[in-house]
Amino acid sequence: MKQVVYVANSEDKNIEVWNLHDNGDMNLIQKIVTDGNIQPIKIIKNKNLLYSGIFPNNKIVTYSIDNDGLLKKKDESSIPGKANYISFNENKKFLFCSYYHSNCISVSPLNQYGIPQDPIQIIYNIEGCHAAKINYKYNLLFVMALKEDAIYLYYLTNFGILKSTEQKILYTKKKAGPRHIAFHPNQDVIYTINELNGTIDTWKIYKTSNILKIKNIQNINLLENQILERYWSADIHLTSCGRFLYATDRILNSISLFHVNQNDNKIIFFKSYKTEEQPRSFHINTNNTHLIVAGEKSHTFVVYSISNRTGELKKLKTYNTGRRPVWILTHQLD
Repeated sequence: MKQVVYVANSEDKNIEVWNLHDNGDMNLIQKIVTDGNIQPIKIIKNKNLLYSGIFPNNKIVTYSIDNDGLLKKKDESSIPGKANYISFNENKKFLFCSYYHSNCISVSPLNQYGIPQDPIQIIYNIEGCHAAKINYKYNLLFVMALKEDAIYLYYLTNFGILKSTEQKILYTKKKAGPRHIAFHPNQDVIYTINELNGTIDTWKIYKTSNILKIKNIQNINLLENQILERYWSADIHLTSCGRFLYATDRILNSISLFHVNQNDNKIIFFKSYKTEEQPRSFHINTNNTHLIVAGEKSHTFVVYSISNRTGELKKLKTYNTGRRPVWILTHQLD
């Protein structure tokens, strides 16, 4: 199984492509220059396409991925602000892009070649609009409003228009700052990381009188028995088996491991690791054997092996990358 890793280096204005070998070793195979500073990247696997948000000339650049994982620019599309997060609906007909500084989210249809067209909807007044990700099972888009301590909820219609749910909005604790989100792979449970107070919220989806409801069932600190004055929490991911959850903080330069309780899907703190400086982004490979963390300030990334039994991380090797690696993705090649 051949796997590659894409690293978006914002300050150096490039994407690096690395081979990830089964033993965790990596080697650089391509460095492709972008047309500006790069922030989010996202892949549609079955179309072999990678999408990147570029600023200050705000656009999404689409790249094709060849059989070796190398990138080739395919097209570019204008967007109404500086891209902060990119995601897609289940059938990959619509692209969602959130804009933290412009406080809005847009919906763009993808044409038959996977190229984003002009937005058909822009929703404004979402203060600190951060990650936006859709739950495929319920066709439900969660939009983080970091500056409002809120999460907006939208259904996606067949025409690509977002429509508020009956519940409309979830509220976190005051001054929490919801940032990123992860869905449990086979349970009706969502985990959101709060940037400002260093906590993770666990939410459960259920139905009452055939109306979809979401309730908070847990709020837990990133570090057990430690409450600090300041946090700057960043990224959150689950292994595809749903047993282990990881989350980073950029002030603590840490990545925390939680075990997912198989009975109620709440998470239990297990261990915290010191990692690269300012770990803004990390990713877990397809078969849950490796986790890779990028250090935004150290201009490095580190490869860990993942224990299949406990989820514990073992540091394998650190690699130099470009300046300000802000996004990292693993990709399995056919």
